[in-house]
Amino acid sequence: MYSETNAPIINNAVMLDRVIGEIQTALANGLPWLDAAFGRSQRLTKMVNGKKIITPNVYCGNWNGHGPNDYIEVSPDSKIGNFAFFEIDDPQTIDAGPWARQIKAPFGLIVWFDLTRVYNAPDNRNTELIKAEILRILSGRSGWYLSQGRITINRIYERAENIYRGYSLSEIDNQFLMHPFAGFRFDGVLEFDELCIAE
Repeated sequence: MYSETNAPIINNAVMLDRVIGEIQTALANGLPWLDAAFGRSQRLTKMVNGKKIITPNVYCGNWNGHGPNDYIEVSPDSKIGNFAFFEIDDPQTIDAGPWARQIKAPFGLIVWFDLTRVYNAPDNRNTELIKAEILRILSGRSGWYLSQGRITINRIYERAENIYRGYSLSEIDNQFLMHPFAGFRFDGVLEFDELCIAE
């Protein structure tokens, strides 16, 4: 179901997945240190020692040696290297015109990385350069003329409780943003048009 690259993109993607796939490709091509640029995540719930745990997971259907029903947990300690993934929030809004529907979806793009693998140096913590690189790639996808959709970034988060908000991850337990690790969350809106085709 997915292409065999470090951006597991849904084949024959339409609507929201089509726009996300373009951004996945741009991230994978523009950030040589990124091991995987995933698409949409899902919140999965499991019980651990009688406690409910909510984690972000991406479906990886036969990608990179995984089985047809496999999910990958995209938490900082999941041993998958430097990665990015999308969260799509409810609701998606629709503005229908006579020829097309404009659909908007709030999203979050979470990026987590090991700085020693980005810079190949043990003491470089220049996270602002990485943020600028990601924004440059995302800005290149902001115009309608570049794709079948558009993105708008309106917030960037750097605190652990904001990057992985809504999940059962604890910065106190994991220390997943201490050097050499770092991360960001870019929040915004994905937009795309769908033509209204007469039946």
